[in-house]
Amino acid sequence: MSSSLTEIVLPHRPPSLPSPVVVTGSDRDSDRRSLFVALAVINDPRDPRGRRYPLVSVLAAAVCAVLAGACTFAAVADWMRFQDESVWTRLGFDGRVPAATTVWRLLIRLDAEVLSQVLACWLRERAGPVVIGGRRGRLVIAIDGKVARGARLADGRQVHLLSAYDTSTGIVLAQVQTRIHG
Repeated sequence: MSSSLTEIVLPHRPPSLPSPVVVTGSDRDSDRRSLFVALAVINDPRDPRGRRYPLVSVLAAAVCAVLAGACTFAAVADWMRFQDESVWTRLGFDGRVPAATTVWRLLIRLDAEVLSQVLACWLRERAGPVVIGGRRGRLVIAIDGKVARGARLADGRQVHLLSAYDTSTGIVLAQVQTRIHG
C-alpha cells in the first residue's frame, strides 16, 4: 500500500476534473466516491474571473494536509508547497500551488457546516459497519460540547460547539455551533 495520502484519499481523480457523476444505488458498493466527487457539491464563493485554482483541488489538498497533521492555514499551505509535482498533478494543480493567503481567503469564505456535512458523509461511505464477534454491533453515538479556544463571535462571546461522534468508526457525524446565553 502506498504511503502517500493522495493515493489513499484520491483514488479516482478524474484527469481534467470534469463535472462529477453522482454515485447512487448499487454503484455505491462497487465504486465508492472519490474525495473530488464529494467535494464538487460545495459552492465556490469566488468570482469566476478570479479563479486560478480549482476549488476541489484546494479542498482536497486541505483535507490531505489536515490528515497529515496540519492544524493551521499556514501548515496546510506548507503541506501543499512541500509535495512533489506528481502529487500536485493528482490534486489538480498545474505546476504551481496557491499561496497561504489564497488558501486562507478561500477556506474562511466556505460554509463550514456544508463542508463538515460533505466530509462526514464521505467518511461514512468509506467506513464499513463494525462487526463484533461475527455480528454487527450497535451504533453508539457520543455527544460532546467544547469551546473553540481563541475563537470569538462578533459580540465577543466564545464559540461553543456541539458534536455527535460515532464511537465505532471515529467519525464526527455532525457539529453545530450553539448559543450560550448569559
